[in-house]
Amino acid sequence: MRTLRVRDVMKTRVVAATPSTPFREVAELMLRHDIGAVPVVDDAGGLVGLISEADLLSKEAYGGRRGAFLGALPGLGRREANGMLRSRGRLAREIMSAPVETAMADDALRVVARRMVENRLRHLVVVDDSRRMVGIVSRRDLLRVFARTDDELASDVAIELRRSGQVPDGDVSASVDDGVVTLTGRVPAAADVPGICRVAWLVPGVGDVVARLKVMAATA
Repeated sequence: MRTLRVRDVMKTRVVAATPSTPFREVAELMLRHDIGAVPVVDDAGGLVGLISEADLLSKEAYGGRRGAFLGALPGLGRREANGMLRSRGRLAREIMSAPVETAMADDALRVVARRMVENRLRHLVVVDDSRRMVGIVSRRDLLRVFARTDDELASDVAIELRRSGQVPDGDVSASVDDGVVTLTGRVPAAADVPGICRVAWLVPGVGDVVARLKVMAATA
């Protein structure tokens, strides 16, 4: 069965900044291209940081406060303190977040999606073995995998069933209604049903699987 990889959904044309890009230019890039994050790369394309909307909002939120204020608040949380310090920056390297969590193009999409949810990440920069940026993936990119019609899902399930080799051609068919797959037909043995259902379950976008399969009668 084909496993969806990060390369299947990532954007390869990425709007990026350099460490010396001014703050205002980074903000303009986000607005102009309607994006939520801008990677910061060096002259060789190596990833050195990431500027998100949250980083820019921190500058706006703490821009009027200065380092002296930090001394007056010894109990200040680390995140807020970092936000205040970075708010004084004028260049990308002074306001970016670093180090940056990344993904590889060959990473399984399901694994990366889990990381993004568990770590509350909205974007992951995709890098190669040399940590050069090759793309970026966002939560919105992941959601597009699931935004498919029932007919498209039915076609994908049928393809995966054929590839699995678990059932003879034509003996099992799949219909889809609002993301729910219904499997009908005949299978060699009852023990084959869980594996066949799993094939359908692993197709991205499938919400549930209903098995209405009959076991073939044994021949003498």
